[in-house]
Amino acid sequence: MKEFIKYLLGLATALLTFASCSDFLDQNPDLRTTLDSEEKVASILISAYTTGAGSYQILAELSSDNACDHGSHMNYNQFYKDVYEWAEDVASNNDSPGNVWSSNYSNIAEANQALSAINDLGGPVTEQLKASKGEALLCRAYSHFILANLFCMPYNEATADNYLGIPYMDHAETDLNPKYQRGTLREVYEKIGKDIEEGIPLINDNLYKVPKYHFNYKAACCFASRYYLFMHNWDKAIEYAKKAMTDNLTLRDYDAIAAIPDGTPRHQEYVNSASAANFLVQAATSAAGTVFGRYSTAGRYGHGEIIGTYETFASQKIDPIEQADGTLKYFANGAPWGSPSFKVNRVVLSSSRKYLLPRTWYIFQYTDPVAGTGFSKAVSVLFSVEEAILNYVEANIMKMSEDPTCGDEALRYLNLWAGNLFTSNTSNMTKESLVNWLSHTGYSEPYVGKTSSTSPQTLTPKKRLYAAPYAEIDALDDTNEQKALLHTLIFARRYQFLHEGMRWFDTRRFGITVYRYLLDQDDKTILQITDKISDESGIADPRRALQLPSDVIFAGLTPNPRN
Repeated sequence: MKEFIKYLLGLATALLTFASCSDFLDQNPDLRTTLDSEEKVASILISAYTTGAGSYQILAELSSDNACDHGSHMNYNQFYKDVYEWAEDVASNNDSPGNVWSSNYSNIAEANQALSAINDLGGPVTEQLKASKGEALLCRAYSHFILANLFCMPYNEATADNYLGIPYMDHAETDLNPKYQRGTLREVYEKIGKDIEEGIPLINDNLYKVPKYHFNYKAACCFASRYYLFMHNWDKAIEYAKKAMTDNLTLRDYDAIAAIPDGTPRHQEYVNSASAANFLVQAATSAAGTVFGRYSTAGRYGHGEIIGTYETFASQKIDPIEQADGTLKYFANGAPWGSPSFKVNRVVLSSSRKYLLPRTWYIFQYTDPVAGTGFSKAVSVLFSVEEAILNYVEANIMKMSEDPTCGDEALRYLNLWAGNLFTSNTSNMTKESLVNWLSHTGYSEPYVGKTSSTSPQTLTPKKRLYAAPYAEIDALDDTNEQKALLHTLIFARRYQFLHEGMRWFDTRRFGITVYRYLLDQDDKTILQITDKISDESGIADPRRALQLPSDVIFAGLTPNPRN
């Protein structure tokens, strides 16, 4: 029985941190015997979302270039150190690779149990069973998608058959000792796509009590647009992004967030399930709310002044540096939308020097109020109107090679996105203004030394792109409109999804080099570059795929290669 549970949850540690061994093993291993009504099938799907341990947010964000090492004098523990350094075997934690793996395969197991029960009930013969089948397929696809984008190499049509995938669990497991193979990355993506396409037509928002906690129609379409964007299927990405946005596009109410008094966390309003801008909201047992909130947690590895000033918020402008050809480049030349005032500006913590945006809400869930014990919960947005917009923009930019008018559509929605962020009217970016910004901003270069408005540091939001098909556009002259739009889009995505983990996925698929900077205690001086992940050689760095959890490797799955 222990072997069955072990394999059912994805060949990983079978026990989540919040469940005792005896409680877990006392459960019926064949839950289908209790799923004898459509109400029970719908109920079990609540467990097909990551509400327990295993949110990928910290794992992805600290792996990306949104974090620097602020020194051992700051708060940290071994887990955060391991994640930041891309360690092969990461210390145990609610947010560790092992829990992300087991949690997602647990979600998949619940979805498969629901699908099996639907078949036992005669198939999707009622409106509720149809909707439950659609939701189960989307949950199954999403968990596999997250796992593939953490533990597999980034998808590319030319290499998808050569890279290892992950086991795709497409049925409820009954074998007492099943054997799994990783297969190829292409096979995993094809199965994800099949589940998405079959599931979306079955989604029925009217049957949800709180649609934002389930794969409602807009969330499902936004997920589909992300999936096809990562696969470089621009037409399908555009199709589903438009469905997610719909004709009555409702943007986030940043005025409401800004109206919350200073000193009061604005995260709760950002993740509000009542907001039309939020398509799917998740509450997971995770430290993400403190790591990316007003706390000293993991202060050693975070988004601080150097990255915030020169790469993400990019408000700093310094004197130009003369290039070898005699031209002048600003290596920190602001943002492509100029220097307008944000409706909701960054928060800078004096204790940990974190530069923060309200993205994740921290809640402590008491299990024993008297003893003061419980779990840290992180409420975050998994899919939003902003993602649908930026997915739509990127796909249109990538279609400019065959249809230049797609650039006009991309620019229109970029201005829509930017105009909603700022107090001033910024819906006036033009192709010419973006080319001017790109042409006067140098590529970000690795830098060691003190950073200031007068020092010749070379950090910028403009990053070289080494992954196809983006590298071909990046190789064009800085006066090219498609290139200017693409770099603006990448900058916008980095800002929009700060603290949410998306940047790690983007550095993978764009082939952006990720440096590890060790800072001095003044938080303004880079002492040394300790490591980097780079595709500059023309071959993707194998560490773009995080190593499988040690328990999974021990159970027999092939580890990710490291050379």
